[in-house]
Amino acid sequence: MARIRIKRLESELFKLLSTVISFKLRDNNLTMVTVTGVKLTNDLSYLRVFFSHFDETKTEDVLKSLNKSSGFLKNEIAKAKFMRRIPDISFEYDKLEENARDLDKIFAKIQAEKKEDK
Repeated sequence: MARIRIKRLESELFKLLSTVISFKLRDNNLTMVTVTGVKLTNDLSYLRVFFSHFDETKTEDVLKSLNKSSGFLKNEIAKAKFMRRIPDISFEYDKLEENARDLDKIFAKIQAEKKEDK
């Protein structure tokens, strides 16, 4: 039963943080940031937010900007009033898209080699 509650809270936090980061934060480093997932601990005290960014060269700057805005984000979670205790927020760059691009390159290379063999 508790796991269902955590999944529901993660879903609500994902929607809220995606909206706030996209529309309410006024930081130039955060213009092309996408929240890709959230993970809440079982005791609801820590929240990991996974993000991706259009320009991977600026990942460190984006991470610094997100960490600076964590107080504002915690305030927005408190305003939403669906959690009594507001979790500490940490941010992690989601390498899933980067890995997917690498796999696409590998598959394209394999496809090209197959065409050469014919």
